[in-house]
Amino acid sequence: MADGHHRSAAAFNVGKIRRIKAELSGQLSGVKVNGTEDFNYFMTLIYPSEDLRIMDYNRVLRTLGGLSSSEFLSKLGKCFNVTKVSGPATARFVMSLYLDT
Repeated sequence: MADGHHRSAAAFNVGKIRRIKAELSGQLSGVKVNGTEDFNYFMTLIYPSEDLRIMDYNRVLRTLGGLSSSEFLSKLGKCFNVTKVSGPATARFVMSLYLDT
């Protein structure tokens, strides 16, 4: 399982904070940050796209924020192409929503 973009962003932010702290403490101690410190690096792995499999990412909405089903779909339609289908829509690059079932 991978959620690389979240982990990469978090590792970058931690490294950035550690760099700032090291630079501030270095101003007091005279030790300069030189770019070889551990916080300048984090482990990563890259796979060819043909070796990746993106799995389902399911979520449950407990409320529609006070909207009716039709209002909710209307708002979704401003950002997405919304199409009513009968039965499961399990195609690549397709998001499905079960509503009022």
